[in-house]
Amino acid sequence: MTQQTSPKSSMSASKKRERRTAEKSTKPLCEQCSTRPRCLFRTLPMPEYESFWSFARERSVAVGESLETQGTRTQKFGVIKVGLVKVLRNGPDGVDKPIMLTGKGRLVGFTQPFGQAAAFSMVPITPTRVCEVDVQAVIDIAMRHPPFQYAIYSAVADFIGHVGDWSHLLRQESYLAKVGGALHLIAAEEGNHAFRIPSHTELAQVLGTRRETIARHIAILIEKGQFTKVDRWHGVLTISDRRSNPGSVVR
Repeated sequence: MTQQTSPKSSMSASKKRERRTAEKSTKPLCEQCSTRPRCLFRTLPMPEYESFWSFARERSVAVGESLETQGTRTQKFGVIKVGLVKVLRNGPDGVDKPIMLTGKGRLVGFTQPFGQAAAFSMVPITPTRVCEVDVQAVIDIAMRHPPFQYAIYSAVADFIGHVGDWSHLLRQESYLAKVGGALHLIAAEEGNHAFRIPSHTELAQVLGTRRETIARHIAILIEKGQFTKVDRWHGVLTISDRRSNPGSVVR
């Protein structure tokens, strides 16, 4: 016997779907955003650029959901508001391999306004929120604004520097230096010495080792007084990195 669904339950299910959609994609609340000092969208103030902001949406991205895929063209351009994202590159062997971790204030789809396919793939490893606009709005409105042009060029240059930081880190001989350096780079992305620690498995994949090696060297950093665990997923660096924060992209 086929079970009939009452109009009331159908309406309830429909409302739940609408609620989930609304929760996933909303208008950005820029004034309360902790990433605002790094966000290149802030170079387009209201109300002068109200037409641009009418295209802006903030959405949630689940762990493991693709933000961008290497070699593809999309119609979205965005800024990471919250979260930690692994960046992957497909090599000659045809395998995607993580090359670094990135986070708050970094761009998603920065090649798209220039008519180029994505250079990397990006996948969140922690719950992530992204503020997005249509690429055409960036081309037609934002790119005509000199401060935005400067900000996007600076952001791309800073991203390249970030790739270099991780490349340099991976060439360290000591895994203690690699793990410690990775934690400093993550803290810089968060803009805070206190941050969410990625899983040992994710960190091991980026650093080219095993999760047991990551756990062992984090324990050594704790013993040396250089890192403190707050709980399973959060920690605090107790020594400062010599470099300035590489996460600030808007001058």
